[in-house]
Amino acid sequence: MKNREHIHQSRLPELAMFNEAKGITSGESLDLALATTNHPIHLFTVSDNMQIADVFRAVIGKGQNDFAISSVDNPIQAASQIQDLDVIPLVIHSAADPVLFQRMFADGPNFGQLLMGHLYVPTANQESPSLFTIGVANPGLDTLSKSVVRPDKTLAELIAHRRREILGDVVSNDEFREILQSNSVRKIIAHALGPVGTNISQAMAQYINGIGVGGKTELIVHPAGIEPMQYAAMAVQQVKPGLIPIHMECAVYYQMADLFDQRSDEVVFADHHYMPLDVMQLASVKDVDELAANGVMRIATHPSPRPLVNPWIDSGRAEWLKATSNSAAAHMVLAGEADACVTTGSGLKQAQGLVSRHVFGSPIMLFTIATPLNQQQLQNYR
Repeated sequence: MKNREHIHQSRLPELAMFNEAKGITSGESLDLALATTNHPIHLFTVSDNMQIADVFRAVIGKGQNDFAISSVDNPIQAASQIQDLDVIPLVIHSAADPVLFQRMFADGPNFGQLLMGHLYVPTANQESPSLFTIGVANPGLDTLSKSVVRPDKTLAELIAHRRREILGDVVSNDEFREILQSNSVRKIIAHALGPVGTNISQAMAQYINGIGVGGKTELIVHPAGIEPMQYAAMAVQQVKPGLIPIHMECAVYYQMADLFDQRSDEVVFADHHYMPLDVMQLASVKDVDELAANGVMRIATHPSPRPLVNPWIDSGRAEWLKATSNSAAAHMVLAGEADACVTTGSGLKQAQGLVSRHVFGSPIMLFTIATPLNQQQLQNYR
């Protein structure tokens, strides 16, 4: 009896995995998929965002009969409870809403993908437009992934026109890319969270090379310990004629609301970049069962993915240690400061000696691009 009791007490709760939404892509491709689907759409949001939800419905070009909107206290929970496999459940959140940080990794694996689409809207008393993220629950991901979305240039241009009309005089993300690409911008300084190998450093490299400005961009990947609030302040000091500093955050950055509110005279949401996160996984040197048997595990994670191991923390089998990045979490284990970590595929590769113990998968991340410039300064480059 005692042996059985010990086995039960040492057994760790099961950890979740993400639906990687294969067959459907984020951003503008999601717009086309939603605009052309014959399946009814049901979007859930909080009461404060009802008008924003209606704007997104108009952008997609659907009527009320095909695109229902409901105000609820917990949109993620409501969308997750949809049982009708014919319906595509969506949620919409502000990128400055702490709910994204709190729920991305807590509900994400069971919900679906929280960051599949986006919407920019002008905001009073802010130089930056607000950015809203569109999430798709698992039944919707499965339904859309089975649909064949044919390229439709006319429809894509119509949706892009609707998006542009919403912003009025505000520089759109497409126009911001054109500014960076223009000859009037001689140099770009791009700040990204480090150390080298973090998801943000990879995403920033993809972004600047993807829009064709890699040749005139100085990419600064900051050392561990330098976080976005700090390099956002550095970027302000670098503004010069012909030189535009930019910096990147992820939509689930835990201080995104502070960044947006404290920098109201800057364009915090100038552009975005989608990228599946480098495979998230639990790693350790010693076997996890051995660590569990020896007492409470110390698990290092960046604050964002901490909820992935909450089942172990809540059961009293682990305690959390804050790491400044996924890569830093891996090095904390090697330094003996932690027993296990949540890191990425590249973080694991760089930290020789760690072994992957559980793969959470690769959720789609929306990375945001900010600049310390205001709207007038950006307009001067057009």
